[in-house]
Amino acid sequence: LKDPSCNLRLQNGRTKEQRLNVGQLDLQRESVKASIQESEAFLPRHVPEERYRMQSKPLGICLIIDCIGNDAAFLRDTFTSLGYEVQSFLYLSVDGIIQVLRRVACMPQHRDYDSFVCVLVSRGGSHSVFGVDRTHSGFPLDQIRRMFMGDACPFLLGKPKVFFIQNYVDSEDPLDNSSLLEVDGPAVNNLESKAKQPGSSTLHREADFLWSLCKADVSLLERSSSSPSLYLQCLSQKLGKERRRPLLELHIELNGSVYDWNSRASTKERYSVWLQHTLRKKLIL
Repeated sequence: LKDPSCNLRLQNGRTKEQRLNVGQLDLQRESVKASIQESEAFLPRHVPEERYRMQSKPLGICLIIDCIGNDAAFLRDTFTSLGYEVQSFLYLSVDGIIQVLRRVACMPQHRDYDSFVCVLVSRGGSHSVFGVDRTHSGFPLDQIRRMFMGDACPFLLGKPKVFFIQNYVDSEDPLDNSSLLEVDGPAVNNLESKAKQPGSSTLHREADFLWSLCKADVSLLERSSSSPSLYLQCLSQKLGKERRRPLLELHIELNGSVYDWNSRASTKERYSVWLQHTLRKKLIL
């Protein structure tokens, strides 16, 4: 059901007949929309009981890019134990990050796998990552997601694409206000992709994403340069100990662990977790 205030706004300035037509049109639109949302809200609030198929061996590729160097080892063990083919990269520049993402997005192996996971750890700005560069303008986070959308990465269309990003933000870095590097996603032959994904045209290109972003102040690295991310540590522990549970439920508990930490930590030591998803089914790793 829609918010009544929304209906009032729609009805304003229309005749009764026009309002009925608009209402019918809205119902038709609602029936064909996938569970896609662009806001920062945790939406959709209800995920159907139907599960994503998670039976391939391996389950998929888990791409780990750790530009800090503190988290790759235990993350590799965690996702290997879950049944993923882990590809790990350390200390990449922005150009290196882009090259790896492009190569992985184009891999034909996705056709035979049931999911994809990406873990990225880097310094960055509010909306970008810097890799190991200090003079680069940064790579926008939304560009990373765009590279794996249905039109750019057809072999993953309809399959869950999970991103865990730990970004250590330098809020005073002047680079954060400069123009960010824009790149296109991998080239796709539309005819070929449609032939390999029958019926896929009914799915929105932004469907089936789980995007979990944790921000922390970059000074946290300066205080303890070898300490792993609390966010990624908690994630790894929950994935390792609590198998066969919906990933969204685990993420809620992860938020609770981060909240408990923040309640005892100073302002500069706190983590901020932001979740956005367009999952159409229940996802159990």
